[in-house]
Amino acid sequence: MGNKNIYFGFILLFLVLMIPFTGLSEDVIAYFDEIGGDVTVDRGGVSINARMGMFLTPGDVIRTGEESFATVVFQDDGSRVKLGENALLTLNAKRKKLSLKKKLFLKTGRLWAKVARRRGTEFQVKTPTSVASVKGTRFIIEEQQGGITWLWVLEDSVEFSNGKVKVTVNEGEKGKSSKKGIEVNKIEEGDVPIEPGVHNLIFYFKSRDGGEMQKELHLEFEK
Repeated sequence: MGNKNIYFGFILLFLVLMIPFTGLSEDVIAYFDEIGGDVTVDRGGVSINARMGMFLTPGDVIRTGEESFATVVFQDDGSRVKLGENALLTLNAKRKKLSLKKKLFLKTGRLWAKVARRRGTEFQVKTPTSVASVKGTRFIIEEQQGGITWLWVLEDSVEFSNGKVKVTVNEGEKGKSSKKGIEVNKIEEGDVPIEPGVHNLIFYFKSRDGGEMQKELHLEFEK
């Protein structure tokens, strides 16, 4: 009798743990890989506190608070995006065989993206005023108040459009988009926003006997 009660208890615990994921397995497109500060997910009119490893589905809206950030990894190819503070991002993706056509909507805030190089994948970030379409690259995009979208391209190129004009922003360039048009300039030193989270800096020193010493410094950027 005791063994039956223990067995029943394990089954009940399993069912309780699986309730939040029931019916979501086929719709899962991404998960949280990193969370810092106040991060929530709006799903079906309900606000959920984000947690590491939490599955994400099409239509989920991610919000980050002051001095907060979150990293999202897509399950098809490992592409990842990181949101800075006070950001609002809606996830949308459609399956095409084993790949996802990713169309994200950044209403406000800043986003760092590292898109995997894989045939058949599509990656697009829309803002209230602009669209950035990429295929295998690293870039940063920010939507500011007043209808201004900034884009920094760190690898390859991004197709940047404001609905009227479409330009290609190449590696080492930044773009500024508004209803009036798009400006493209070279990235100058100090122009690139620092990604939030923990960064490791490694310093090398020469010892008195001519050897090399290594010191590692961990720096955490909140913004």
